[in-house]
Amino acid sequence: MYKTGPVQKGRLPPGRKVKNGKVYTESEPSQWMLETSRISRLDHLLLFLLLAIGIAVRLYNLPLPSGIVFDEIHLGNFIDEYYKGTFFIDVHPPLGKLLYFWIASLLHWDGEYQFSDVNAPYDSEFPYLSMRMFSAICGIISILATYGTLRASLCRPLVAFFGAYLVAIENANITLTRQMMLEGPLILGISLTLYTHKKFELAKPFTKKWFKFLISTGIFLGVLTSIKLTGLFTFLWVGINTAVELWSILGDLDVSLIDLFKHIIYRVFGLIVIPATIYLGCFAIHFVNLPYNGGGSGAISPSFQASLMDAEDLTNMPVEVSYGSTVTIKHNELESYLHSHDHTYKTGSGEQQVTLYGFTPDVNNEWIIETKNKNRMGSLQEKFRPVKDGDTVRFYHKVTGKYLHVNDLRPPLSEHDYANEVSCAGDRDMLGDINYEFKIRILLKKSHSNSSLPLIKLRATESVFQILHRGTECVLLAHEDQLPSWGFYQNEVLCIDEPTIPNSLWYIEHNSHPLLDDNYEYERAHFKNITFWDKLTEYHKAMWRTNKGLNEPHYYSSQPVSWMLTQRGISLYNTEGDSLPSEDKGRHIYLLGNLAIYSIGLAITVVILINNFVHVFKIMNPFQETPEQPYESLYYKNGFSLILGWALNYLPYFSMSRQLFLHHYLIPSYFLILAVASFAEYQISRRRILGYVFVAVVLFFATANFWKLRHIIYGLEWTKDDCNHAKWLGTWDFNCDSYSQ
Repeated sequence: MYKTGPVQKGRLPPGRKVKNGKVYTESEPSQWMLETSRISRLDHLLLFLLLAIGIAVRLYNLPLPSGIVFDEIHLGNFIDEYYKGTFFIDVHPPLGKLLYFWIASLLHWDGEYQFSDVNAPYDSEFPYLSMRMFSAICGIISILATYGTLRASLCRPLVAFFGAYLVAIENANITLTRQMMLEGPLILGISLTLYTHKKFELAKPFTKKWFKFLISTGIFLGVLTSIKLTGLFTFLWVGINTAVELWSILGDLDVSLIDLFKHIIYRVFGLIVIPATIYLGCFAIHFVNLPYNGGGSGAISPSFQASLMDAEDLTNMPVEVSYGSTVTIKHNELESYLHSHDHTYKTGSGEQQVTLYGFTPDVNNEWIIETKNKNRMGSLQEKFRPVKDGDTVRFYHKVTGKYLHVNDLRPPLSEHDYANEVSCAGDRDMLGDINYEFKIRILLKKSHSNSSLPLIKLRATESVFQILHRGTECVLLAHEDQLPSWGFYQNEVLCIDEPTIPNSLWYIEHNSHPLLDDNYEYERAHFKNITFWDKLTEYHKAMWRTNKGLNEPHYYSSQPVSWMLTQRGISLYNTEGDSLPSEDKGRHIYLLGNLAIYSIGLAITVVILINNFVHVFKIMNPFQETPEQPYESLYYKNGFSLILGWALNYLPYFSMSRQLFLHHYLIPSYFLILAVASFAEYQISRRRILGYVFVAVVLFFATANFWKLRHIIYGLEWTKDDCNHAKWLGTWDFNCDSYSQ
């Protein structure tokens, strides 16, 4: 924090002070920093020019294509769910989807349009153009915010213009912020977060300006994180910068302990409490807007479902399970249903598949509990006979008319001798075969049960049990591993000799029996009063499971290492086919990053890291005070901070097993552009001519890249020859057959 020893007065580096013989660094912004960041007429002129460029590149040809573009279909379906108020689960927090829903509501959309397929034409009543306009405006504002961020980072106006211009013409940034997607508000959130954070660092502590930018940073952090959970990476980046700043304040001998305490408390409030409040508020609004059961209800517990407005079937359900009852059996950990359908395994027995399926309602989730003896279905449903702990039962699949069955064969995803395939086979005449018989072993009861009965008798939503196969003495379980395409990527169900307990636990969610349904002398299901915090916890678990389950192969998915040089893109809209509107034919939209910006940015990243590595060794020398010019200190600080932001937003993707696409590189590439601008500022300050040459070269190649590939950004007409000549990398697979010539 400070160095002791003899000090030669008048030879202190900028920003260093001496007190009681100790040299320390001043934590408040210096006069040089304040003067450098002051806005001038030139700034206003450059901002106006950037606004014009932003409007031109973001709004050009916006109405076309008039059909659904890639992920617009998912967002459109979520808007429809909000319109109907039906519950759904998404991997992202709700704010981005709510913003688009509110736009549709303000424009009086009637909710009639069905989002059927990519490329399908939009209905004239659906305000897709207004929603694309919203995304584009977010992109335009982000360009201006980038300029402000670089100026607050003490870059000169021309360098700030340079960085903001790169954001304006970056191919992937343009493409994503011209569509009805979450990336538009996401890039706005990140740009405003960085801008307000940099302005906060420049403000004098405890002034109105300081508080304004502290609170603004917290607000935009909350907005960013409430659009996509990847905003947590930027939240971590702000946290690390804040910790470094507090360390600097701790070493400032002019700052009292009381002021240090105030610095910490105000930052906790502004950078933690405010974002958390916004995040929680968005979920509260989300729950209020989804009062009815929907396709996502199967991913939540019965107690959560019972809190919805149309949960009469659940709340009026008989709690005692009888032989002859039609039930849905749910996995206790994964909150998905034991499921079968009229499709067979491609391995093993070739019998009917048994899987774990997460959506309800679905009649393929329904099973009838039967005795092991021969009983007519009518006799089972004419009297009440409870299923008890230790009973031997058979599970009859209601739709396909087959029985749950275990074969002494290896399941599709396991070759271990202790694992057995679970299938559906046989019919009602299959009696005396213990391979169709299962023993119920009740282990636990749910927290909302108010007696010990669930441990004795099978009770819907209350008893937690294992299903033991009598033939092989294995235990039925399910896990997160998914079957191949022939199994529709549903979770595998298998039977294991000595399974892990959590994976082998089940409970009955829905229970129906003709004798019990309308006879209220039999006890009804009851549930605990679920709180907002309970809902929030459950919803996030469901989000996590859904996100992990997104590992179905996709033709345009790519690995993170390929993003750095934009080796693989995504086809967002392809006009091959005869069912498209005439004005959309001959159009192709393909997401690609700007190769010049990405490759130069990657090279600059390496240079900045090497420079900072060497710099650290210099300042670690205790016998030498390394003199630095202000622009050098600025370069080391800003450069490392921006590379840290790039790494925090990029490297975590290497540990993810889900589907990944080039659009996940949007935020890391934004930090990369800021790092390129920071490097340009350093070079101009150090070697003026060389620095401006660097800027000119980057501008030339970045603009040329944008212009050459503009056809697949805007869906413009092109020729096959020109299209093929534009494939600079062999991995670029945009479809030149979309064009007629």
